[in-house]
Amino acid sequence: MRNVLFVFAFTVVGLFHAQGNLQFNQIVTVGTTSLTVPAGKVWKVESYSESEVTFNSNYSSGCVNSNYHRPLVINNNNYYFFGNLATASSGANYVTTGNKLPIWLKPGDQIRTVCSSDFASVIEFNIVP
Repeated sequence: MRNVLFVFAFTVVGLFHAQGNLQFNQIVTVGTTSLTVPAGKVWKVESYSESEVTFNSNYSSGCVNSNYHRPLVINNNNYYFFGNLATASSGANYVTTGNKLPIWLKPGDQIRTVCSSDFASVIEFNIVP
């Protein structure tokens, strides 16, 4: 009887915590137009490419100086990638090693670049129950 109760409880808990499976849908190229992750989808940001950036640690929030690193904007926060490190800006800049690619975005999240020559490559997945 105890085993039956354990299996029943485990099954019930599993039903409430099930997250679904991911199924590949398409590749999305992100540019300066803000894109929103649709309902029922998740996005995996695989890469971010800036054109014409020299090897330095200078950064700019706009597209004024093409030699400066420019942000990938996610939910109105600026993320600057310097090799294996990234900095994030939400009013103030701070450095963190936790913001490496890939980055997962949930439904409703927004993403864009600031320069037309920059882009991010994203894999879109369907959430299959």
